[in-house]
Amino acid sequence: MSQSDKRRNWSYEEDVALLIQVAADQPFAATKGQLTKSWQLLAETLMQSDNFTRVVGLRKVKNRFSLLVDEHMEFNSESAKLSGVDEEHREKHILLDDIVTLLEDLKRGPGAKSKPGPDGKSKPNTDAKPASTASDKDKADQGGLIIREMAMQTMKRRADVTTEGGEQKEKTV
Repeated sequence: MSQSDKRRNWSYEEDVALLIQVAADQPFAATKGQLTKSWQLLAETLMQSDNFTRVVGLRKVKNRFSLLVDEHMEFNSESAKLSGVDEEHREKHILLDDIVTLLEDLKRGPGAKSKPGPDGKSKPNTDAKPASTASDKDKADQGGLIIREMAMQTMKRRADVTTEGGEQKEKTV
């Protein structure tokens, strides 16, 4: 069995090479008909690289990238729970942070962009105002009026019941 046919784990260097190439090519941002071609082109580019010794195809590259992103998302959620703990940021994590930000921007839509925060990391754009129309405001006001009316009716019923000498007596109308 040749070395290319043997099953072996991805090394840290291979992951970094993959992430650098993904960040450069951004195959996940390709148009609907060009998605497969862009991942295949990425796999071919990686195999031509001197730093990348693995034989891969589009499926292997795409699956490994998805796995790395999923692991990074889980890592981020776990590290968010550990407040005050200084964590080591390696090149792989920095690349994944940038790529995850790009993926989130694509999910939000073509007009949404991230802007850097005070610490230099990108944060979602919060300048966009929520889309609320006059009908949404009217519905909210109407709902508030209904709740207020129901509360007033409940208070009237309570006012009709009076307490005299520790006994409750209902007023007759």
